Amino acid sequence: MLNLVYILISMYVKLNCLVSITTEDGNIKFDAVNNVEIEKSIDRIGSTAKIKIPTSARLVNNLENTTQSVQTAKVFKRGDKINIQLGYDDNLVEEFDGFIYKINYTTPLEIECEGYEFLLREDLPTKTFASTSLKEVLQYIVQDKKITLDADIPTVSMVNYIIPAKLTRLDALQQVKERYGLTIFFVNDTLYAGLDFVKYKGTVLYSLGVNTPKTDELKYQYSDDVKLKVKAIQINKNNTKLEAEIGDKDGEQRTLYFYTAKNMEDLKKLAETEIQKYKYTGYTGKITTFLEPYAVPGMVAEIRDINYAERSGKYEIRSVVITFGTSGARRQVEIGKTVS
Repeated sequence: MLNLVYILISMYVKLNCLVSITTEDGNIKFDAVNNVEIEKSIDRIGSTAKIKIPTSARLVNNLENTTQSVQTAKVFKRGDKINIQLGYDDNLVEEFDGFIYKINYTTPLEIECEGYEFLLREDLPTKTFASTSLKEVLQYIVQDKKITLDADIPTVSMVNYIIPAKLTRLDALQQVKERYGLTIFFVNDTLYAGLDFVKYKGTVLYSLGVNTPKTDELKYQYSDDVKLKVKAIQINKNNTKLEAEIGDKDGEQRTLYFYTAKNMEDLKKLAETEIQKYKYTGYTGKITTFLEPYAVPGMVAEIRDINYAERSGKYEIRSVVITFGTSGARRQVEIGKTVS
């Protein structure tokens, strides 16, 4: 009965969008596109959006009650602010907020967009920090930009940390991410940083076969079949490192970073605890849903199977790809390790 109710509801909703672009001359809004694709992930610093629209359009001036035909490519330019809202009927939800990065003169016209990492695409003066913290380095990288640091940046000591010459601010941020094994990503104008999942953003429920029209990329695995080798790295306060390897010698390798281990034995124990989150019995892969339920990276996916109740579980949402256009709208959700 539940399946029938859901199908009847979905037949009577209308897909809508609202794209707002702020230019030097004002604000342009349009509610029709050929296609939109948005990608977000906690494994990458930035997010992207691609919009395809007609090469020409008629702009309406509500104040003067006039219309004007224009070439859309000439109306806006690189660096203009852009906001994308998508949804059913009048229930529009913000899915992307950022800036125009590139305009491709194709038919239809394609606009490539980036999140607030776009503001970091400029050179950063070289600097050496004798003794500093992660928060202080991040503040230096984003200074004078309209970017806010999350209030819960972890305490990570950094000694003799150098930002080399000829790096952009974005390069410098990527260097921090790679050198310290941190999760660093934007949510609109807020920069998050920390170890792996960073911050819980809510739970979304998926009932397989009910609100998941496509599940062929979702697999059920058993812990005994997961072969995993982990390289554990402890970064000490004096910037020295402690390294250990655990797991299956022939397994897929992952590198995990830690900051609280007291010695090698403690590091291995921490790594053993963490590896169990990857070496689990449960679901892995991707789910394709409708635009609703709403989901973003950092949320928890609670997956239920009405046919196999024992397979229910909770998992990280690592990335989301949203597609919207004349052929419909979908949200592809990539799940990660299990969460308690």
